[in-house]
Amino acid sequence: MRGNPTNDDVASELAARGLRATRQRIAVLELLRGSSAHPTATNLHRQLLRSQPNVSLKTVYDALEVLVGAGLASCVTDGGAPYRYEANIAPHYHALCRICGSLLDVPARADGHIRGRTPLPDGFDVDQIRVTLLGRCARCHDDL
Repeated sequence: MRGNPTNDDVASELAARGLRATRQRIAVLELLRGSSAHPTATNLHRQLLRSQPNVSLKTVYDALEVLVGAGLASCVTDGGAPYRYEANIAPHYHALCRICGSLLDVPARADGHIRGRTPLPDGFDVDQIRVTLLGRCARCHDDL
């Protein structure tokens, strides 16, 4: 898929990681990068059907698995809720509204403090810290 600068950039990123730049992978990564809503695979599938009417939900899951594995996206989940995905791979936390389910990014400023203050099992090396703050978003707080 050539001609669109965004597609070319994403295709180059995929190729740099040794991955084939399929239409579906390019489209899924572009949708993730264009969203701050942390969509589910089903949400992404619905959006992708507009431009690729024959794409299956399994293809979306496969693309997400490859993108997460390559470090171009990440999977966010909170217990039994459906997995949600994002392309923001910079260190950050999440704030989850218990009322409407919105998931918001929060800058990660406490990683150093957490790493320095939390006793870890012998030999354990921390790669990543994930924090989810639970509460009510401004919209739901105002509705009460």
